[in-house]
Amino acid sequence: MANLTRRTARRLARPSPDAPRDVASALRDINWPRLRAWHAQIDRPDVDRLMHASVEELRNYASTGFMTTPSRLIGTLDRIDKLTANVCVPIEALSLGQDGGFVETKPSPAGFGTSPNGETFADYARLSLLPVVVASLAVILKISHMLLKFYHTRRYSRRSCRVKAELHIGAYVIQGRVTVLGLHGCRFSFVDDDGRALLSVVAESGETHLQIGSIRLPSDTVSLTDNWAAIRFHEALPQKLHTTILERSEERTRMITLPRLTYNVPAKPSEQTESAAPRAGTRSGPALAAQTAAPRTAGSDLSKSGASETGDKDNRALTEGLRQPGRKSSAA
Repeated sequence: MANLTRRTARRLARPSPDAPRDVASALRDINWPRLRAWHAQIDRPDVDRLMHASVEELRNYASTGFMTTPSRLIGTLDRIDKLTANVCVPIEALSLGQDGGFVETKPSPAGFGTSPNGETFADYARLSLLPVVVASLAVILKISHMLLKFYHTRRYSRRSCRVKAELHIGAYVIQGRVTVLGLHGCRFSFVDDDGRALLSVVAESGETHLQIGSIRLPSDTVSLTDNWAAIRFHEALPQKLHTTILERSEERTRMITLPRLTYNVPAKPSEQTESAAPRAGTRSGPALAAQTAAPRTAGSDLSKSGASETGDKDNRALTEGLRQPGRKSSAA
């Protein structure tokens, strides 16, 4: 309607004989109830007054074919455009089959003003962006967690493997296999249920070490599940020794990421820790060095070691100190 009015007002010097009829047809096509409802909603008396004046001028032109002040009518339409720029609803709703907008050179701000319920475009934009922001944060956190796990995997050289091993706890020996090996610990899987049941009773009851062939690794049991136990070494493995152990694997090794470990095995009692400390220092020397295969009774093993290091007197003292935890574990 606004575009038609501008074209008609600018061509009054050479008027078209069909112009009054076109204006009358456009006035009939306007949805007047919808227009009045929109006026009531925006509550702008100045806009209402200007639009009524423009409509009366157009009705007069449609009936008489004469327009009194065409330049003033165009100025009124421009002023209406400025006043309604922030509150204009889609103009297509005001007329049937007509181009929307009051401004001829640029489109109406349809969809960027207020809706019939009062929501603005900014409200819709914020609501639509909220799921995107939440999803983006979730993806970032997930990727960060994966990168952190991959970093720990590389840092500690965790690899899946299948290496035969024995877990020695005092006088007890549990057969099994190392299924995951890192620089600071490993996962020890049991050969049968008896090994798991035994470990649940004697875990950390005496001096503990992992025996892989001739390699003896002083360690502690820190976690126990139905299928495997988490073993932590007293000292980190040298990279060369880590590679040597992996060469014993019965299957191809590969990098592996692990979930966070739950520590559920209580530490050794303080008196056992204090009595085991001098033995560990005397026995192991430079930790994690490859040694000859150890017998399955730690008493005889340390008896031989004590004899070679401190003589018969010190040997009897060390042997007596080792047997004491063994008797406590058996009773348990």
